[in-house]
Order: sequence, then structure tokens, then C-alpha cells
Amino acid sequence: MMIREDLDEEKVRYISIVRKEGGEPIIGIPYREMSVDPDLVASFVLAIIIFENRQLKTFTKEGYVVIIEEGEQVVSLLIIDRVENDEVYRKALKKLTHRFEKEYESLLESWKGDIRPFREFALGILETFPYRILEASLVPKLVSKSDAAPDHRSEIPWSVGKTDEKIHKILNFINGKRSINEIIEASGMSEREVMAIFSLLDRYNWVTLSPKITDSVKLVKISNAPDFLIAVYGEQISNLVELCDGTRNLGEVSEMLPYSLEVVMVVAKTLIDYGVLRYASGMGAKK
Repeated sequence: MMIREDLDEEKVRYISIVRKEGGEPIIGIPYREMSVDPDLVASFVLAIIIFENRQLKTFTKEGYVVIIEEGEQVVSLLIIDRVENDEVYRKALKKLTHRFEKEYESLLESWKGDIRPFREFALGILETFPYRILEASLVPKLVSKSDAAPDHRSEIPWSVGKTDEKIHKILNFINGKRSINEIIEASGMSEREVMAIFSLLDRYNWVTLSPKITDSVKLVKISNAPDFLIAVYGEQISNLVELCDGTRNLGEVSEMLPYSLEVVMVVAKTLIDYGVLRYASGMGAKK
């Protein structure tokens, strides 16, 4: 149930699932800022559907399009930017609504007002509408949590129950060397689940994502190599740094140094980690 290529995740602003009888919000996920309050827009649309008992499939407000899908017990709302054809978004929302009602049928039928059990479904929503579509070839690295950088590793509100277990399972595979693809294979989890989890980790600043170090990677110097790295690797490390000007790939750089490509790639990875080198623009790294 991965997002389709012709569905632009950058258009998604807000998604909400609401109980049809009573209009209680069950789960709502904001994606991007809006010029209007999405909750107010959703409340207005729901008032028309639930309390006026009117059929409404699409509603336009302030340049945004609200796509509405009614299930047996819930109403799903997807707010997106204007698009030429919203049918692909509607089909995805319809499947998501059906899946939600199937997974939580018993809880919906014996409604007690407790919405906490439904928070786990955020991962299901992100399987269809991720915060951002990531290249599976990228290599994730955990960001260190620091009081000096409070925006790093923000609390993930959807990390509860089974979703929390799945997130921590994936965290255990992140070592700064495995690509997302390799983690998918090692974890035994579905591709859509793992990509949804990395969408979460990326959104809440738990990871940085960089291309895998290969001979085709191009790097750019940020600063001089510190003395302690020169002491470990020798003076040639300074030559390596100077040769990384964004035009040469590592294969070409290695040919200009008295080291094998394998050694150059290991040293380059260390220099990236210490902030001496960075990926050249267009290499797909997340800053």
C-alpha cells in the first residue's frame, strides 16, 4: 500500500479520521503549515456531513482541497493543495478508511471514548501518506540527543504500543553503515512499514540521511582536517581533503593518492562524520 508515484506527498497538508456518530476526532496528523486552521476546516465539513446529513465528497477552502471519504463508522478527511486530478488521493484515502475500520472494528462498535488505542494507526497512515518519500539507498545515522540542540530527536507522538515496538526494532539496525534497503532486508518487516518509520524518524530529527559511500560519490571540503586525524591518518589526509572539491568523485581522488579506493572511502566517511567534508549538492544528503 505504498504511496503511488503520481501522488505528490508535498501536496498533503493534513489528514484526520473522525467518528461519524458524534463527530469525535480519533486521529489527526498535520503535515505542513496552512494559512487556515485545519481543525476548523475539518469541523465545518463534518458539521455538514454528520449533522446536516448531506453528501459531500470534496470541499474547497482558501486554496486547499478537502477530500472526504465516508466509511461505515468513520469519516476520513484529507486536506491537500490544489491538484489537477485528486482521484489518486481519493482512492488512497478510501483504502485507508477501509483498513482503519477493519483493524478497529471491535473498538469502534464498543465505543468508550478512549482514543489512545487508535494512535498506533498513525504508522498505517504514513505507509500511504509519508511525511517525505525517501530514497531507499540512503544511509541513516542516529542523531545524538543533546540539551544544546533541543530540536534534535523530538518526542515522536505516535510511538506507542506496537508502533513503538516497531520503531525501536528499526533503531537497533541503524549503525551509520546500513542503507534503508539493507535495513528492510535485515528487519524482516515490510517495505511500506520500514519506509513509514523512517518518514517518522526523519520528521522528528532522529536521523540524518546520506548517500552510501561509493567510488562515484563527490565530496566538498568544509574545513581543514583536525590535528588528531592527521596524527592518525598522516599528512596525506590533508591532500585528500583538498582534492575533494565537488568535481571529482572518490574513485578519481583515490587515483591521485597513494591509497587504495577502500582506504579512501573509509577515511572519507570519517571526515564526513567529523564535519570536515560534506556531500556535494545533488547527492541526496539531508542536511
